Amino acid sequence: MNDIDFLAPDAVDDPHAYFGPWRDADPIQWSDRHRAWIVMGHPELNDAFHDKRLSTERMNDFRDRLSGRRAKALAKAIDLLDGWMLFHEPPEHTRLRAPLARSFTPKAVGGLETRVAGLVDALLDDMAQVDGGDLVASFAHPLPAAVIAELFGVPLDQRDWLAGWSETFGVVVFGAVNRPDYETLAEEAGDELEGRLRPLFDRYRSEPEDNLLSLLLAGEGADDGLTTAEILGACSILLFAGHDTTASLLGSGAVALCRDPDARRRLVDLDADELDTAVEELLRFEAPAKAMMRTVAESHDRGGRSFEAGQAVFMAILAANRDPRVFDDAHRLHLDRDPNPHLTFGHGHHFCLGAALARLEIRLALPALLRRFPKLELTDAPTWKPTISDRSASHIAVRW
Repeated sequence: MNDIDFLAPDAVDDPHAYFGPWRDADPIQWSDRHRAWIVMGHPELNDAFHDKRLSTERMNDFRDRLSGRRAKALAKAIDLLDGWMLFHEPPEHTRLRAPLARSFTPKAVGGLETRVAGLVDALLDDMAQVDGGDLVASFAHPLPAAVIAELFGVPLDQRDWLAGWSETFGVVVFGAVNRPDYETLAEEAGDELEGRLRPLFDRYRSEPEDNLLSLLLAGEGADDGLTTAEILGACSILLFAGHDTTASLLGSGAVALCRDPDARRRLVDLDADELDTAVEELLRFEAPAKAMMRTVAESHDRGGRSFEAGQAVFMAILAANRDPRVFDDAHRLHLDRDPNPHLTFGHGHHFCLGAALARLEIRLALPALLRRFPKLELTDAPTWKPTISDRSASHIAVRW
């Protein structure tokens, strides 16, 4: 081992095996490859999540680095990202998050259970028409896209673009900026989201309904509300994070259960409380994020290292969730694991806003999938996206 590389083939195909030896040798290390500190241990990462000296504020630096054609191409994407609470610290973070928070409480999300269950059943009915295929395309991607569409109030005949847009914007936000089509993708993603949502904004301003867009638009321009541009930005983070995170969890969770016949048999027979515990273990076992990014806002010592202001920090959640100092038998899927202090959704004021919704979708979708198709099996190794930040399958070949 010479240097930590999140894009090494082994880190993409089996990040648990790749990062484990690095973490066990030293839970905090510097990577020349990424010019960043890598925090991989659970106690160290838990502490870092609560440390105000590590910041998510990156928009000003990003904007300052843009010039010429790239600045023009990324103008609308930057406007959207300005509305991402993820890239701000309090008090701006608090202001952007507050109008959304009441729609994502466990109680509010629980009211969606019947609708989400119906979407799951509809997808399984479609899958039952064939004998196998790509689980990402048939189930893991369309379900969270449909749920987000329900939440937003996007009409049924306009939903197909949601997953595709999320995929494209993921390249813009976290992808390789050296791609020859990077500027084109950025420009098209910004134009498409605005073009799709502006007509819905007009509709729900005049005829509000029981959906998130109507709620946000009702407070548009108020002292405690968001501007129109910020509502577009809020929609973009909910669409991107709400879709990609849950799609990753569904795909990775299904793969893990296919590889563990005992766990999959147990899952379908669990009662409600046991199922909630099992969902937490699935969240720990296959977190959708390899790493969350921070910047050192104030120089300080951490674990015997000197973190200098301006340096990048990769918060390696996936590695921390398998730390043997915290989790016994960390590389086994124990559906009754309790306590389970996983860090999948982060911690502190940046704790994932959509955590309750992701939990609901996993709790409803994976048991239903395995009950409907008890012979579900992998027919090839999954194909994983070669990205730094997320652990997400692009293709899962299965037979059911």
